[in-house]
Amino acid sequence: MVKAPAPNTTDQKLDVIIDYLRKLNHRDRLRMWGGFFRALLGLIPTILFLLSIWYVYVYGDQLLEKIAEAAARQASNVVRVNPGSLVDGLDLDSLLNQLRR
Repeated sequence: MVKAPAPNTTDQKLDVIIDYLRKLNHRDRLRMWGGFFRALLGLIPTILFLLSIWYVYVYGDQLLEKIAEAAARQASNVVRVNPGSLVDGLDLDSLLNQLRR
């Protein structure tokens, strides 16, 4: 690539400076729009976090009820499948001896 000759007159030098300023203006405009869109994308997690807090605040009781029901169902399934395992896990004699002391 051949380099352009250096400008000789003041008008040519000013024209070169104006060209550089136009390029800088264009680049700064692109940076501004890029920063704007990056900021919008950065707001998405904050909005999702606030919406999830609101959802838990409004429907938190129902969520806890569903969790409790699921835990109760699982516990009843374990006892129903192998009822002796719950009693076998407890050493009743040692428990009674501790309670008598």
